[in-house]
Amino acid sequence: MAKDQNSTNSKKDTEISRFGKNVAHTQAENLLSEIKEKSGEMILVTISPRTTIELPAYLTQAERDARVANYIKLHKSKI
Repeated sequence: MAKDQNSTNSKKDTEISRFGKNVAHTQAENLLSEIKEKSGEMILVTISPRTTIELPAYLTQAERDARVANYIKLHKSKI
């Protein structure tokens, strides 16, 4: 009998934690969207055929190149 009650409680806990994760994920997405809107115009820079990154449009070409080089250095396995 005790096992049945524990399994029921763990199911409820799982459902609650899933709900909490969904809410947190949604809040994070909304916050990211707001930040992107406030940051202004963005451009897409292609790193490889499968990889693109967004950078602010106000950056100079030298600043873009530096960020691309930094991305490549940090994400060698993805390129």
